[in-house]
Amino acid sequence: MRLLSIVLLCFIGWGVHAQQSIQGRISNDGKPLSPVHVVNLMSGDKTTSNSEGWYQILARPKEELQFTFMGMDTIKIITEDVTRILNIHMEPRVEELDGVTVSDKRTKTYQEKLLEFHSNKGIIRTSFGFLDTEKTGYRVGLLDKESISQGAIGLADAIRGRIAGVRVEPISQPPYYRIYLRQLGTLGNGAKTSVSYDVDGLVYNEYPDWLAAADIERIAVLSGLSATIRYGSVGQAGIIVVNTRMNNPYPADANGKPYDQARLRNNIYDRKALKNEAIADNYPQYLRDLKAAKNKEEANSVYRDYASKYNRSYPFVLESYRYFVNTWNDQEFADQLLQQFNSMFADDPVALKAFAYVLEEEGKSKQAHETYKQIYKLRPDYAQSFIDLANSYRNVGMPESAATLYARHAYLQDEGMLPKDTVDLSKIMKRELNNIFALDNGTLKIKSRVKTEDDDFSTRLVFEWNDSEAEFELQFVNPGNQYYKWKHTLEDMSDRIRSEKELGYSMADFLMDDELPGVWQINAAYHGNKQLTPTYIKVTIYRNFGCKLQRKEVKVFQLGLKGSNLHLFNLNLPSQVVQSK
Repeated sequence: MRLLSIVLLCFIGWGVHAQQSIQGRISNDGKPLSPVHVVNLMSGDKTTSNSEGWYQILARPKEELQFTFMGMDTIKIITEDVTRILNIHMEPRVEELDGVTVSDKRTKTYQEKLLEFHSNKGIIRTSFGFLDTEKTGYRVGLLDKESISQGAIGLADAIRGRIAGVRVEPISQPPYYRIYLRQLGTLGNGAKTSVSYDVDGLVYNEYPDWLAAADIERIAVLSGLSATIRYGSVGQAGIIVVNTRMNNPYPADANGKPYDQARLRNNIYDRKALKNEAIADNYPQYLRDLKAAKNKEEANSVYRDYASKYNRSYPFVLESYRYFVNTWNDQEFADQLLQQFNSMFADDPVALKAFAYVLEEEGKSKQAHETYKQIYKLRPDYAQSFIDLANSYRNVGMPESAATLYARHAYLQDEGMLPKDTVDLSKIMKRELNNIFALDNGTLKIKSRVKTEDDDFSTRLVFEWNDSEAEFELQFVNPGNQYYKWKHTLEDMSDRIRSEKELGYSMADFLMDDELPGVWQINAAYHGNKQLTPTYIKVTIYRNFGCKLQRKEVKVFQLGLKGSNLHLFNLNLPSQVVQSK
């Protein structure tokens, strides 16, 4: 109960955060924008940017700021405990005029939706093409295969009680079921006409009693105007769209795994990624001078010359620490820098996370563990704090404490003290917990465990970044010289980034299998953050993931050079599939 007491006390402290002044410059292509309207959507406070694009406003952590300017896309940013500077870059709104249709965002092409079908559960295949539910102006009821009960037999069992407004009525003769949707403006039991069905592009007026629940990949419910616009009079009572596993646009391979997205896109890598030598040319001046030092004494002198100017910059202290450890093996001086770091940045979770990453990379699990505990106390409402501390407990040989943390997180969610997530975060946390059960079942006294879909993958890459405002792209280049990009930007992943800020996590993982031998190249392109500072990325490479032979390697990279594709590392692995789960 002691851990729960700490958590509850921390929540009390978190709830009384005072307002903090947030300021920055708003621009487009380097030119200031004025007057941009800035409003705190929680408190109602408002301001506008001046002629130079500068603004200042008060906000508490977790409050949302909205930036609007005529002709530009509106931007919404959720503030955090460390938010003091928010430099905003606004982009022109793209409008596609066709009659009275105005689109604020570029519509995805048919090919893009086709390629994203496996990874984007918001895309539905209909008889009239793909429907991207993220772009619709109406609500669509969605259900994916993971949400279907294992005991379900047919479509009626799969959908009953799972989507609001759906009523399943048994009848005594074939097809044995009728399904109705509650339409707007109806009374009593709702509509008198049962829905129609679109199964893999074919429309049926009667319930498809031949459809097995185990074959269903995705279900979408269209009602009212949304159905009639797409289906005409056939959709007056509503449409239930069903995508099955047998008719996927890109079917799974012989082992039931989706094909590598890089190979499907046929993207050819141009080999234009900066290597270590080119990256070194763009280091900050202090780091270039340190690396030019001929001996340890000269390096110490260089550090002292820069310390008075950069001492309050955590990247300066951290990079100096890494330099003296890796170049001169001067652990005594490096330890002095660690003590300095701890005292100067004790209340800065962004700096502390970068610090913990570096300690993990060096194998200093106990020191990293103390840092993660410090971050947990600062951010007890962040899901990432639970994940990091749980993994740290495992690193120091305490898997029971790790499992307890995940149980505590679930308890706080059930009690309404932490928000719930049903997309990326929940999958990541489930994967972490399953891995504990798989490797530490003896310690946790678990006799057996249920086989999971992850058991078919041998390698897992986990990317974590210390600054939640960071925007970047990851590029996975397969041995066939084709690539797949994962774009963590507001333009490409606004919904996910919003979820990250609301739930408090900054990580993504990718599973790889064993079907294409060769060397994979992992690159990254940095787009910056709102503070105009570097971002640290930690990559954890798990091999033999989920089995007793599992081992891991931690690599840490500083992203500071914007706009260039940087080579991070090579992965020598027989692998064909890259999928973000």
